[in-house]
Amino acid sequence: MKLKTPDPAARSAPNALAPLDRRYAERAPINCRVVYSGEDGARIVQVEGTLQDLSKTGCKILGKTQPVMGGDLTIHLHIEEGGTPLCLTGGQVTWVKGFSFAIRFPRLTAEERRRVQEVIWRNVTLSTSNQNRTAFRIT
Repeated sequence: MKLKTPDPAARSAPNALAPLDRRYAERAPINCRVVYSGEDGARIVQVEGTLQDLSKTGCKILGKTQPVMGGDLTIHLHIEEGGTPLCLTGGQVTWVKGFSFAIRFPRLTAEERRRVQEVIWRNVTLSTSNQNRTAFRIT
C-alpha cells in the first residue's frame, strides 16, 4: 500500500471536519450490478460484479475474478434502475483483497459527476456523531 504525502490544505481544515474519516471523498453504501472489463494479455475480459460503495472519486466492487493491482479497467455502473449504465473508461485498481477491489475513477465529465452525486445523495447515511451530518463531503 502506498502512503500519500499529507495535503497542507488538510492541516488548515477546521476541527469540525475532524470526525470525518481520512478519505477525501466518503463512500455511500450501494448494492447494484457492475460490469468491468480489462485486458488479459491480448484479449479483453468482461466480468459481472456487485458495486458495494460509491464516492465521487471511486468505488468498491465485489467481483468474480481478481483484477491486477494498478491495472486499468472499464466499468459499467448500473446505478439507476432501468437507466443507461454509467460507463467509465480508464478506472485504476487501487487495492485488491480477495475478490473485493477498489477503483479510482478517471477524471469525470460534468454529466458523469452529476449522475454519481445524485446516486450518492439518494444513498447517503447520517454519521454517528452528535451533529447528525452526512458521513462524507462532496466538493
